[in-house]
Amino acid sequence: MPLKQGTDELRITRARFVPKAMGLLILLVIIIAFTAAALRQEAGLALTGAVFFLPWFYSLVMTLVLALVHNRRASRACIRIIPREIAAGGQAEAVYSEGDTGVSAGKILQLPGVLVRCRLLLATKDGRRIAYDFNPHDSGDSEKSPHFFTAEKRGAYFSAYDEFAVFDVFGFFRFVFLLSAGGNARLLASPGAAQEPVAVHARGGDSNQQPEFSFQRTDNLIDHRPYIPGDDPRRINWKLYSHGGGLFVREGEREPPPHSNIVIITDCEYDPSLYKPAEARHGIDMLCENAMAAAQACMESGMDVLITYTGDGVINDVAAGADTRGDAVPPLLPAKQASSFAWPAALPLSAFLELPASFMTHAPEDYSILILALPRSASDTALDRFLKNSAACRAGKSNTVDLIFFCDSDERFTAAETCCTLYRQRPGVTARIFRGVGSRE
Repeated sequence: MPLKQGTDELRITRARFVPKAMGLLILLVIIIAFTAAALRQEAGLALTGAVFFLPWFYSLVMTLVLALVHNRRASRACIRIIPREIAAGGQAEAVYSEGDTGVSAGKILQLPGVLVRCRLLLATKDGRRIAYDFNPHDSGDSEKSPHFFTAEKRGAYFSAYDEFAVFDVFGFFRFVFLLSAGGNARLLASPGAAQEPVAVHARGGDSNQQPEFSFQRTDNLIDHRPYIPGDDPRRINWKLYSHGGGLFVREGEREPPPHSNIVIITDCEYDPSLYKPAEARHGIDMLCENAMAAAQACMESGMDVLITYTGDGVINDVAAGADTRGDAVPPLLPAKQASSFAWPAALPLSAFLELPASFMTHAPEDYSILILALPRSASDTALDRFLKNSAACRAGKSNTVDLIFFCDSDERFTAAETCCTLYRQRPGVTARIFRGVGSRE
């Protein structure tokens, strides 16, 4: 039966009996010993066969019996991960319960030499894996026996299934109930912000600046005057409006700085001729760390920030509450901003499909664009198609594209220089190189 998708609840979908290599080897020894004893009429060989046969037979029978006893329990089994969002290198807890109500497991029957264990299996789309085994028997009191595991690396971790297993301590047999996992990410491990982030040159939305003649500067912060169309709405005294119903602006308040907007894109494409998969994962980690630091700096300066990444051939919008029509995009909360950088995954150039024509709705016209990418030798990538399609949208606008290539070796530095030379020829695009440092695999 195929595994069910699209739900975060875990349900039994399939059971399988797995004779281990050691169990097959012992069976072969038993057969040889009894066969030789029958042919040569030697009691010693028969005794040797019996010594191996007894624990082998006990393990087989008791594993099957205990699996039958726990069949209904496994059908109700549910494994949750709390919290769902952590920092890379942090700990999360696997919580075992039974049924939709989340009732703790209580006492779980185990036999001498035959154990019951759960296995949590997590993996990112670019191959990072977490496997954690724990005993559901002591899940009833999480304060005494918490099941903590560590997510060493950044990423969005998914599960095809988890396991509820019954097995013998000799390693002869293993009976496994497969628990299907939901299609959503079960754990988001966000990166830390780079200590020395890149400088952000991109700016957008400066046309919102209030003309100098539209208000009078005074040192009296109490004086107000009626609102005139064209005044900066950020100078409206909303408390006064709530009392009297009229719109008034504070005359003595300095005009707020120009309101800038920025889209920060993490380009997950990598060139297999320049990067091995492990190196590419490290490279994307480096991009995410610097993109997160840049996003935090932009938000602290009062800019509206939209965070996206390239993946599966599209620009994925992971901003909380972002308006996909390209209208106002609210800034991200720090916690949501951090978790959004768990999603990018290193994918080769061949994994990217043709971008849809509507993907520019995620980069509104009045937003400047900051793209962090790895150098590549190939052309006609998702980055090329993005810049080509966005050129028409940016025609006559004040926003620009700031393209930064990250590299950490002389070979890749040469490729980055070539990329900068080519992309600088595109109108409205500035390209530069940054020698970044990130966490290693």
